[in-house]
Amino acid sequence: MPRENFLGVFGHVAVDVICSVAKFPRANTCEAIVDRRTEFGGTAGNMAVFAATLGVPTALASLIGDDFPADYMRFLRSKRIDLADLKTIKGMRTPSVIMVSDSSHNQIGFVDQGAILAQGEIALQKHTIDSSKVVHVGTGRPKYSLQVCRSARKKGKLVAFDPAQEIHYVYNARTFSSVIREADIFFCNESELSVALRYLRLKKAEDLLDIVDTLIVTVGKRGSRIMTCGGDDLTVPPCKPKKVVDTTGAGDAYRAGFYAGMRKGMALADCGAVASAAASFAVESFGGQTNLPSWHDVCDRAF
Repeated sequence: MPRENFLGVFGHVAVDVICSVAKFPRANTCEAIVDRRTEFGGTAGNMAVFAATLGVPTALASLIGDDFPADYMRFLRSKRIDLADLKTIKGMRTPSVIMVSDSSHNQIGFVDQGAILAQGEIALQKHTIDSSKVVHVGTGRPKYSLQVCRSARKKGKLVAFDPAQEIHYVYNARTFSSVIREADIFFCNESELSVALRYLRLKKAEDLLDIVDTLIVTVGKRGSRIMTCGGDDLTVPPCKPKKVVDTTGAGDAYRAGFYAGMRKGMALADCGAVASAAASFAVESFGGQTNLPSWHDVCDRAF
C-alpha cells in the first residue's frame, strides 16, 4: 500500500559550509574566519528533517549528485522521510551552499546549484505530489516549480510557494507571477516580501491576499505575521532561544513547525506559536539539522 504523507517538500538538499566572521569584508579585502562547519542542509532537506522529527509524515523531492554524502543519506532514512523522489543525477554535483554570518547574524550566501539545474530535463516527481496533502514548493528552477504547483493544484492539494532567497536572483517578475498564482500559501521574510510586491506591482502586503489565501511573513527577532483572505491578521511573537549561535535553517524550522501544528488541527495562532518555537531551537547550534526538538519540547517552549 502506498505511503500517505501529510507534507511533500520540493527544494534543495545540499551540503552547507557555514562560516562565522566578525564583520563582512569590503570588496577586494579579507576577514578572518572565526568558525567553520560543514553540515547537512538545503532548504528542503532542513524542512523535511525538522518536520519528520516533529512527527509529520514527510516526502522529500530533490536532485542530488554522485557525490552525495552517504552519511547524509543514512540520516535522512533514519528520520523515516519518504525518499522515493530524491533522485541522483549522474555526472553532476550535489548542491552546496557557503553561508557566511557576521557577529550581528546577518548572512551572505553563495550557492552552487549543482544537480538542481537538471530539473528542466527530468519528468515531474509525481510521487511526492500524489502522496501528500500539502505540497510545499521551495527553491528550484521556476519552470519546474510551476509544473509542480499546477499539478498539485489540479489534484486538490494545498499548495505553498516559498522561493526564499532565490526570489532575488533566480526569479523575475514574469516567472514569479506565474508560480505564485498557482499557490494557496506564500511564505517569505521582509526582504523577500519587498521583492514580491515589486514584481507584482503591489503596494502593501495585504494586496497579496488577492492572489493567495494565506500570507506568512517572518520578521526575524520580531516574530512573524500571518494574514488570510478571510480577514485574519495575526502578529506572532518571537520565541526566545536559550542562545543564538547560527541562524541558518531558522526559516525552514519555522515552516516545519507551522505544518506540524496544521497537521494537529491547531488554530492559526497556535500554528504560528509552534513555528516560532521550532525556529528558536534551530538557531541554538550550527546548521539547520543539528538541534532537533521533539514535539513535546516545541510545545513546552511555545505554550
